[in-house]
Amino acid sequence: MEEKTYNSPTGILCPVCKKGIIKLSLHDFLTNSSTRCPICGTDFRMDKKKCAGVINKLHELDVATTEVNRLKHQSL
Repeated sequence: MEEKTYNSPTGILCPVCKKGIIKLSLHDFLTNSSTRCPICGTDFRMDKKKCAGVINKLHELDVATTEVNRLKHQSL
């Protein structure tokens, strides 16, 4: 069974085709400006201008998560 973490991609049902599950990890959200439905190919653009403060905090969380995982693997 795959371990679920806060950075694991979660999914939402595509609002266009109602079949595809659009998965978006925290890292994907922070680094990409759009995401695509794997079934119908609809491209969804993300406007992040209005939530810059939240984006900065999420970026800090992503960096911290990456560092924790690096240290965890280093100690093994």
